[in-house]
Amino acid sequence: MSDSPNGINPEQDAEENEREPELLTSRTGRTISVSGLVERIVQEFDLEHGEGESDAIKASTSDVDRRKLVRDIAEYIFGVESVQLSLQEQARIIAKANAEIFGYGPLDPLFEDETVSTITLEGARKIGVRYAPAGELQALDPVFDDTPHMQRVIKRLLHHAGAALHDDIPIIETGLTINGRRVSLSVASPPFVPEMAVDIRVHPSQAPTLDEWVEKEILNEKNRQLLEAIVQSQHGFIIVGDTESGKTTLLSMLLENLNGQALVSVERASELILPDSAERLSTKWAVDDDAGVTFGEQIKNALEKDAKTIVIDEIRNDEPEAIAPLLSNEDVPRQIWSFRGASESKRLASSLGMLARMSDGTQAEFMVNQMYQRLPFMVIIKRRKGKLQVREVAEWQFSDNPDEEVAYTDYVSLMQIEWEGCEVTGKRPQHSLDLPEMFWDK
Repeated sequence: MSDSPNGINPEQDAEENEREPELLTSRTGRTISVSGLVERIVQEFDLEHGEGESDAIKASTSDVDRRKLVRDIAEYIFGVESVQLSLQEQARIIAKANAEIFGYGPLDPLFEDETVSTITLEGARKIGVRYAPAGELQALDPVFDDTPHMQRVIKRLLHHAGAALHDDIPIIETGLTINGRRVSLSVASPPFVPEMAVDIRVHPSQAPTLDEWVEKEILNEKNRQLLEAIVQSQHGFIIVGDTESGKTTLLSMLLENLNGQALVSVERASELILPDSAERLSTKWAVDDDAGVTFGEQIKNALEKDAKTIVIDEIRNDEPEAIAPLLSNEDVPRQIWSFRGASESKRLASSLGMLARMSDGTQAEFMVNQMYQRLPFMVIIKRRKGKLQVREVAEWQFSDNPDEEVAYTDYVSLMQIEWEGCEVTGKRPQHSLDLPEMFWDK
């Protein structure tokens, strides 16, 4: 077990952590380690500029200004170390040092690539990348010099997201914006895992449109009409899917239909691309003397806002008590959730029912009934064979038998995947939607 707050295991075999060093030969025939030279520049920069606190850095208003500060330090190190390199090699070393000081090192090119949607790290040697819209995870050659190098980059990402690693918090889920793109960052550290594991989801700077998803056959035109009718109605709904199934992307697209409406979102990692009229409340991690704000606390804060709609991204079974006010409070706004869970109907019904019951065990069945009433529609999205696909749109429908003390609820599929895509089943919704009657004809 590591004693390091960054999860570094000093006893880990160096051969497992390090990639093959990159070497240069100077004009004098001297062999030089690129990573060693970059590290020397970074260390000197930190000494001179106090890890970003100097007046010179505060006065730097552009990338050009910051790069000049790095170049000055690099030229000093080249002189002190008697390093004689070509101008091209010097420029490359300076660029690497600049990325380490002001950026995210070897991850910068991936953040700049608009086609990258996911980056996974398992220790310093294993890195995988998924490209949009739904490609398979591809293994890349190692990009970090060693485990401490990886840890420094992740620590900087967390710092910019307003979070920090702690021995007593092995898992952190947070978010930040890089190059205008929403980025979700999940970090698991020892002793929870053998070595640090990181999952980074990178969203496009602009959400795709429903038209684009129709063109890519993620949904079809009738899917689109039904989804737009649901989001423009007064009824709540839940988007359901596994990790990286496109829930947040679909939700961002649908919320554009609510621009101009008083809307508040509660998020774990600030991933949604929201309309201009929306207000965002995100989980804040405890850092230094700041106690932070939990997901559940932000839900309570959202309910105090004068909002017409509350969006919750994402609901999970590990914090059931957080949703209790959404189901038990009276006169709550319309709700829209994304839920990480199974897409098969029986498992979904069981999972959501358990979530509602666990939110308040003293009135379990009441909470389940309230969830069905307040969020009657469900949209199921799934990644299958490397492709995103809207698989089903369903509704909780209630019996109208006055002899029943608690209304019986049935899971009714309105559209489901068939050979030619997601098609209507012929069943009608119980909650009114602005669609012609002939829309439901099979």
